Amino acid sequence: MMGPGPGGLIAGMTVLDADVVVIGTGSVGSMASWQLAARGLRVVGIDRFPVPGPFSAYAGESRVFRMVYMEGGQYTPLLQRARDLWHELEAASGAELLTVTGMVTITDDDHPVHAALLRAGRERGLSFEDVSGAQARQRLPQHLIRDGDVAVFDPEGGYVHSEHAVFAALQEAQRHGASFLGERQVRSLERDGDRWVVRTDAEDVRAPRVLVATGTGAGPVCDALGTHLAVLPQVLTWFPIADHDLLARQPQQVFIRSSREAQFYGFPSTDGWTMKVAASVYLDEVASMARPVTWDPRHLDTVQSWVGTFLPALVPRPVRTVVCADGYTVDETGLLGPVPGLDGVVVAVGFSGHGFKMASSLGAVAADLLADGTTATDISFLDPGRFLAPGQTLSALPLAAEH
Repeated sequence: MMGPGPGGLIAGMTVLDADVVVIGTGSVGSMASWQLAARGLRVVGIDRFPVPGPFSAYAGESRVFRMVYMEGGQYTPLLQRARDLWHELEAASGAELLTVTGMVTITDDDHPVHAALLRAGRERGLSFEDVSGAQARQRLPQHLIRDGDVAVFDPEGGYVHSEHAVFAALQEAQRHGASFLGERQVRSLERDGDRWVVRTDAEDVRAPRVLVATGTGAGPVCDALGTHLAVLPQVLTWFPIADHDLLARQPQQVFIRSSREAQFYGFPSTDGWTMKVAASVYLDEVASMARPVTWDPRHLDTVQSWVGTFLPALVPRPVRTVVCADGYTVDETGLLGPVPGLDGVVVAVGFSGHGFKMASSLGAVAADLLADGTTATDISFLDPGRFLAPGQTLSALPLAAEH
């Protein structure tokens, strides 16, 4: 998946030239590389891990896609564009990347999540159903539905095949001429006339435009922009199916249970004998995901308890685990846009555990900004300068390697 771009030698150092350098080729960087290369721009992508990488935030097979979004209707344009782009990438790659199963969120009838879902759906005129009581129990036999529970059904929901999607985007980018340099440590980003020089431990890459999409490695970038990035590992879990007949009574769909007693989500079975069900429970913050994270098996006690209580068709003992990590900003909202004071530099980092469903549109917006200088998609709420003082600009953006 790696290959050098055009360039030469300066004082023994390989120098590559490009139209855009993409630093970080994971969830958003891969999608931006695809979009930029498809527009005819020369793209060189750089990553600290192999491309694709083993410790990426998109690990673990799948990510939830939802259109009725409890985080707010401001995300709707990004979600709608993402849906269309997932299908576009499917058509280009020949792979199924977005599986639409319908989505249900089960919560207490007086929970703030319920109110937020209804508000987001109504404000944006989205299709959804709000169901409770006997009707909810009938439609959700695989779940324990208690008195006071409500279920909000989102017909456009489903899941994205996250690892496959990133691989497909990288392949499409490469097919359009992009080059990728894996296992590189980016040392600095320096101005050189009308271009930027991205210095790695192996070469310099020069381009007038740069995208910084460094995922869980974006701590120094977020610090410079006035916010902290908390890197929080999560253990994803798969549970065996004990009662296939119960699951077969109704079509399976992606689900979230967000109540006062439990916070977890799950997917239809992809292998016929297990279901991926993961709790919204994180390990302690870590400085880096450059090495495997260790964890105590007792960390799984919570998700096992919730599965045993609320999902009667499953055996509440996981048979597979995968560790991934999310990078959370202090307001749990990403940073996407031009860096104040650094002409030609765009950041796309810190999407706080809910970025992958929109990764295709986040990458496309970044490509808009780099190729055209503007975008028609409203991203004002993701302004990367919102933590800086009014009028404050940066003279540099640190990209120091983690040790």
